[in-house]
Amino acid sequence: MKQLLKNGERLDELFRESMKIIQSRAVFSFSVDALLLADFTNITKRDLTIMDLCSGNGIIPLLLSHRTKLPIDGVEIQEVLVDMAERSFELNEKSAQLSIHNIDIKNIKSHFEHSSYDVITVNPPYFTNDQPLKTLGPHSIARHEVMIDLEGIITAARYLIKNKGRLYMVHRAERSEEVTYQLMQNGFRVKKKQFVYNDPASKTAMFVVLEAAFHSQAYVDILPSFYIYGPDNQYSEEMLEVYYG
Repeated sequence: MKQLLKNGERLDELFRESMKIIQSRAVFSFSVDALLLADFTNITKRDLTIMDLCSGNGIIPLLLSHRTKLPIDGVEIQEVLVDMAERSFELNEKSAQLSIHNIDIKNIKSHFEHSSYDVITVNPPYFTNDQPLKTLGPHSIARHEVMIDLEGIITAARYLIKNKGRLYMVHRAERSEEVTYQLMQNGFRVKKKQFVYNDPASKTAMFVVLEAAFHSQAYVDILPSFYIYGPDNQYSEEMLEVYYG
């Protein structure tokens, strides 16, 4: 087995899944949005293949592997995060099921077959390059569209997705209309959408999670708002379910 932890890394618990994941404050740590995306993703008996784009340290594949035995691929451009993910997969005895590929999404056609995935998940960089960028490094690449933008990610998803396949995405709520537009431009139709708020007193949503189907004429279902915290500033029942089951 590879060296478990390297300098500056720590081991965190995934409580509901009874797993552990390697993280690093200096390089990358997942946030609540990853948990929400994995929880929102629906895997059916008809699905055969799953892909996670912008995979980071492999958090989404790990979370999904708790619910399915299907093979799950991930794509991540940063070699240091791929290495962290591979060690987490090995630690949780998931290496036979989970694979992460150190490639640039813009080169996806050179590595994967067209129309080969039933389900695609993505937690993409949220911020455009005209928004303040503090430093160029692992954190900025994960958070800002330094290496690829929203259109590029959805174009890659269009290449990978099977007919009637489903794309699951989490993004900043303020970019939800742009996300919907780009999806429709690429042959996707949003089927489900849920806005995520910090708490019931919040006036604006933080995130949007959505399901979009390829070559579908479905109409969108707007799901009830999701609140991370309740009025008492404690985790809501919904959020406790996501964390602990």
